[in-house]
Amino acid sequence: MFRILILTLFLITPFASAKQTEQLAQITNFHFVNDDLASAGLPKPEQLKLLKDYGFQHVINLIPGVQLKEKRKVQQLGMTFEQIKVDWHNPTLENFKQFVALMEQYKDDKVFVHCQLNWRASTFVYLYRITQLKIDKQQAVKDLVAIWQPEERWQSFIDETLKHYARSDSSIRSAQ
Repeated sequence: MFRILILTLFLITPFASAKQTEQLAQITNFHFVNDDLASAGLPKPEQLKLLKDYGFQHVINLIPGVQLKEKRKVQQLGMTFEQIKVDWHNPTLENFKQFVALMEQYKDDKVFVHCQLNWRASTFVYLYRITQLKIDKQQAVKDLVAIWQPEERWQSFIDETLKHYARSDSSIRSAQ
């Protein structure tokens, strides 16, 4: 009986993970960076449970404005909710530093980062991976441009942030 239970769990687990991944992919521009980090556009309230079921422990929202409904729902599900109000027309180094502080606080946990369409979120994740995790820039660029090609204002923000963290060759275009 014990062998059957173990075998059943072994067979079901990969299927459940594939099903979870398929369900998460329904969130706008959902992108796994790795098993512990993902970014996306704004999830629907019912999709927040999918994040919890996958094992995400923290939600970082980069959309300005009052986000009380999402905050309540996320907290009811047992995840933490943080908001960094990133103005679409004026992202700042201070916004990114707040993001870095949260990511460092949650570095051993599963983190989900989102904004409206995953443009802000994917950019912040890209910058975090380059400036803090020191990962290969080619891979980070590939993940970013799979979501969007930063327009001029956002490319300037990327350049300024990378310059601040003393990382040369900051243009997305030069890494492609």
